[in-house]
Amino acid sequence: MGHSGARTVAYSGRHGLIPRRIPRWILSLAVLGLLGAVVFAFGTSFLQVYRLKREAARLLQLKQDLIEQNAQLREEIKLLHTPGYIERIAREQLGLVKPGEIALLIVRPRAETRMAAPRGPSRAISDRPSWAVRVWRTWLRWFGF
Repeated sequence: MGHSGARTVAYSGRHGLIPRRIPRWILSLAVLGLLGAVVFAFGTSFLQVYRLKREAARLLQLKQDLIEQNAQLREEIKLLHTPGYIERIAREQLGLVKPGEIALLIVRPRAETRMAAPRGPSRAISDRPSWAVRVWRTWLRWFGF
């Protein structure tokens, strides 16, 4: 009397019962494949998290730079509304004088030449670059161009 439909099993020491129909190397490949898929899935997730953290740090630094630049520009705007600063700009950059005043141009000779050419009025409000140039340079620095 045989049992119909019964599976043939073999004892495998400490590991329990393993069906004879599935060889160990197939089980090993399946386990390795599953392990590889898990490592790949978590590895790409960790890589993405690392990249996002790095991007967040870069954006926070850019935000801080822009906040500082904004504060400087606000101070400059406050100065632009004061009569003394407007007068200074008119005198230094535009070469204007008040009625009755005489404009003197003092030319100092350079060390390498005997006569120095007179310099024209400066076009910038201050020696630092404009806000657009500073933003552009910050953008280039952050994006690596």
